[in-house]
Amino acid sequence: MTASLPELSGIVDLFTQAVPNEFFDQLQKGHALPVRQRVFTLPLVVWLMISQRLNPAATLSTAVQGVVHGSPHQLMPDHKRVREGTVSCSTGALSDARKAIPVAVAEKVADRVLDHLMTTCRQALPGWNRRVFILDGSSLEMPHTTDLADAYPPDSKSHWPVLRILVAQELTTGLALRPCWGAIYGPKAVSEQALTETILDRIPHHSVLMGDMNFGVFTVAFATTQRGHDVLVRLQPGRAAVVGRSLELRSGLDREVCWRPSAYERKHHPELPADACVRGRLIVQDVLASDGSHVTLHLFTTLGLTVEQLVQLYGQRWNVETDLRSLKRVVDLQVLRCQSVDMVAKELVLAIVGYNLVRAVMNAAAEEYGVNPRRLSFSRSQDVVNAALPGLETAATPAEYQVRLRRLLRLVASCKLPDRSKRQSTSREVWGHGCKFTKRKVVPIAH
Repeated sequence: MTASLPELSGIVDLFTQAVPNEFFDQLQKGHALPVRQRVFTLPLVVWLMISQRLNPAATLSTAVQGVVHGSPHQLMPDHKRVREGTVSCSTGALSDARKAIPVAVAEKVADRVLDHLMTTCRQALPGWNRRVFILDGSSLEMPHTTDLADAYPPDSKSHWPVLRILVAQELTTGLALRPCWGAIYGPKAVSEQALTETILDRIPHHSVLMGDMNFGVFTVAFATTQRGHDVLVRLQPGRAAVVGRSLELRSGLDREVCWRPSAYERKHHPELPADACVRGRLIVQDVLASDGSHVTLHLFTTLGLTVEQLVQLYGQRWNVETDLRSLKRVVDLQVLRCQSVDMVAKELVLAIVGYNLVRAVMNAAAEEYGVNPRRLSFSRSQDVVNAALPGLETAATPAEYQVRLRRLLRLVASCKLPDRSKRQSTSREVWGHGCKFTKRKVVPIAH
């Protein structure tokens, strides 16, 4: 999808194509980083941090052992210890090198990789070529350290620092923008709506922003349109009534409205202009949910699509739920392990890079074999990628490399999720209780 087979030469080569050595040289000069030759160079360290997220079971020692054995060879520096095979097994050098990388460097790597992967996209609707980004947020826990507890205070009933993360993902490919995050509790707590205004600056121009009822608020719609994007959000019924004013909210309603901020929103957002307004359409439509029940959608949009197209487009929003699950569980972001604010930031940013690289392989496999990439399982595809890395690394000739690469794409294309759309749901049965051991009898002791 994102690259043809001759261009996509395995996941490590895809990384080196997106961020070549020349790019890292510019980063080192721009951030005044040491340029002396060392085993753990900037490109190698960045890749090792990404690969640890591709394989959550990997540790610092695992990454160092790979370097000791010359892997990945594409990123190995021309260093005396590498040539002589005397690289130390100690993890200290890699640990120090990870800490020395500025957060800004990790961010620029993430943005550059995404730009390289997002050269094309599939059509979200037939004959419609706009990019659509879905918003969704979640929370992540971290180790309890003084720095992290100050930056991301825990809940009053909890011990662990926790942050709120917001992710925007492209609808058809699943590629994720660099996320935004902040504290959930404490004096510096931020809402998902506030984080939206930050992430909007990272969305390509003239895109479409789509969100559920949590993002169906005036400030999100206003900030989106002010940046030249279109919006499609679901509204709460009460908010839809305020937006529609005197309109009767019946299924089939499709009217142009002027959405203005409420008194509450003006109080909490005094920066809003006096004439702040978002012109769009208020749509009310009954739809059939996957469980057979009828659901009424209250949608606000600035798009000129038909109601049927808008409902079809919004119906694809559920993809972000499984995308977040992949990020939190499969890429292992559910609980972060780093113990400083900067390392947490680098861990989050580079985990997204690893996630996007796997997505790129999935999109390439889907394009090669005519499969919808959204039908592919991320967890199984990640397993295939991890299993294929050693084979691609040891390929003796370019021809053998291409054979193994084609096999990798074929296996990824076979990782299809089951089609449950036509499967009849059955009522759950209550399982009986298992056998219980007889209670121990207390035998009175005779006196």
